[in-house]
Amino acid sequence: MATNTGIIFGVVTAGGSGVPGAELTLNFIFGDGSAQIATGTSADTGGNLLGYPKATTNKDGKFVMPFQWSGVDIAKVVDGTVTASIYVAQWYADNSHRYTNTRCKLFLGLDLKKLIQVGFTDPTGSASDFVNCGKDFYASYRDMLPSHGVFPTVMPLSTEVWGLLGKATAQLP
Repeated sequence: MATNTGIIFGVVTAGGSGVPGAELTLNFIFGDGSAQIATGTSADTGGNLLGYPKATTNKDGKFVMPFQWSGVDIAKVVDGTVTASIYVAQWYADNSHRYTNTRCKLFLGLDLKKLIQVGFTDPTGSASDFVNCGKDFYASYRDMLPSHGVFPTVMPLSTEVWGLLGKATAQLP
């Protein structure tokens, strides 16, 4: 089974300012109330997920954490109740650290990576280009998308065209 992609982006702050160099790790994702969704950073040829999704904040405390999740878990996310847990730590030179766990809601949408792979456009790698690509796709092709309210009324036959997107804000103590 092939995998779908996901992206969690956001900011880590302390005392109202962004925290540079904070390390983030995706603890888990729960869908359908409490069903755990398998995640990883890559997949082998059999679709088995490998690695732990991680990210590091930039000088402004912002981060983008890409991850992959299995298409077999689609039933756990279609109800719209998808929550990610992220561990955030800031390490100091003396090996002491401060940390927090934060949660954010994830939203189900089309898998933009797969759309890009079939030739829609090629973003230069920045997060803003990726978001603009998604907006361009939606604006150009929205009449071709399944009619829907929050989620499509009829799912496409493939479980591998979906992505998860979420925005997290973490406050370190």
